[in-house]
Amino acid sequence: MRLAVSKRDFYHADIYCADTQSAKKILREKPISILALDYYLVGRERGDDLIKWAGTKNVLPLNVVITESDRIKRSLLASALSHSGYRTGDGTTFMRLA
Repeated sequence: MRLAVSKRDFYHADIYCADTQSAKKILREKPISILALDYYLVGRERGDDLIKWAGTKNVLPLNVVITESDRIKRSLLASALSHSGYRTGDGTTFMRLA
């Protein structure tokens, strides 16, 4: 199942969330295979906050796609994923090493 967390819904996913609270609930309750993520979300928390939370709860899926268009914000998300054990070849698609 694919989860997109974004204020925009252009990524092809099964479930869309615009805020981190909804995304956290989905990540806890459903098996997610791909997480598509933007930096700016509805509410106070951002995409990197969701990455940090999901990493501590061990609910981050094996594959994460950064859909943020701002290069600086994209690099912040990429850094959070790298610190959580993810690797990338293109700076957009990340995969956790088992």
